[in-house]
Amino acid sequence: MIARAQRRRNRSRNALACLAAGLLAAGAFPPAGRPALPQRHVVAIRGMAFQPAVLEAAPGDTIVRINRDLVPHTATAEGSDAWDTGILARGDSAQYVPLRPGEWAYGCKLHPTMQARLLVTREPGPRTPAAGNRAY
Repeated sequence: MIARAQRRRNRSRNALACLAAGLLAAGAFPPAGRPALPQRHVVAIRGMAFQPAVLEAAPGDTIVRINRDLVPHTATAEGSDAWDTGILARGDSAQYVPLRPGEWAYGCKLHPTMQARLLVTREPGPRTPAAGNRAY
């Protein structure tokens, strides 16, 4: 009697494990020809630097810049598609969603030695985040 109940419990666990694995695999790999969902990238401003200094994203991704430094900063790109966060006090953040591919060098208006780059790839889709590209 106990052995039968244990076999039933093991079968239930195996079925749940298979279901969980199937759901994980289905969500982890979008079907071919279907674009990946937009991602959220965080660039921390700390130690008088943008971290990461180079960020790769896709059109439609959200780029969040958070000032974790003691002093105010901006994140400002120049050129035909210029963008500017305005002055970010400690703890403030700003979001930007690039809509087209391109490469933007940007920096802090208040501290000209602070420089970084945003690379927006042509094709949205599964990609490996750059080292240091994590939420803070």
